[in-house]
Amino acid sequence: MKKMFFCALLGALLSLAASCDKIDPDHYTIPSGVTGEWYASHENIPKVQRAMIEKYTGVRCVNCPDADEVIHASLEHYGDRLVAVAIHSGNFGRPLGSDPDLRTPGGTQWYETLVGTSEGLPAAFVNRGAIFNPISGVNDKVDPVLAQSPVVSMLLNKSNDEVSIHIGFEQNVEQELTLTILVTEDSILTTQMHGSADIHDYAQNHVLRSISTDIWGLPINVEKKQGSKYFITLPALVPEGCNPNHCHLVAFISEKESRKIINVAQCDF
Repeated sequence: MKKMFFCALLGALLSLAASCDKIDPDHYTIPSGVTGEWYASHENIPKVQRAMIEKYTGVRCVNCPDADEVIHASLEHYGDRLVAVAIHSGNFGRPLGSDPDLRTPGGTQWYETLVGTSEGLPAAFVNRGAIFNPISGVNDKVDPVLAQSPVVSMLLNKSNDEVSIHIGFEQNVEQELTLTILVTEDSILTTQMHGSADIHDYAQNHVLRSISTDIWGLPINVEKKQGSKYFITLPALVPEGCNPNHCHLVAFISEKESRKIINVAQCDF
């Protein structure tokens, strides 16, 4: 399956390379030693460190609305330097009544691997550091991440049904890195349990709707030297049943072995 995906991806990139309005061969070249998926980038990539809060939640999680309020306040505080992803998970994610099931296969795999099915919800990570309960203390987790200088900078450029992910190495990197791309959606109205009551027409935001890459990411097979810049172009399609006006593309870079996220970027559809 992976082999078929990479073959399709390579074919799409070669087709793009032949189109002057997409990739001009006079200006974009394949860096030495890579497999063909990554190209040299000439974009001005902002040197910004961002953080991603990854919240595991569900409509049956009675304390999750309290966590949503805290996370919303943090998003207001940090602006675009903080990206949120809500993964509806496990038994807590079982829909109420005729509401849509917001769980996804990829999100379930993350939940079972990173959180564990015995853990209570809400549970969260910031850049996949230590797990914590996001009812409080979110900023205490975000501040140390944003205080760091970026190891790799990121920029997303979306055009029609494609997104180009540009990365720039601000430091030399020895470890293997991966790129993960996903789609989130805001303003999904469902019933949500809260304490002993049910909230009707509760707006579920930042909901993971699909993972466009392998769930643990695509390998970043480039020479990871300070000052080098690359980009990759991938399909950017709205998942079935989603409202494109409420959707976002999220891309993050992580260490392959530890799965720690080192930077993240987001753009609208």
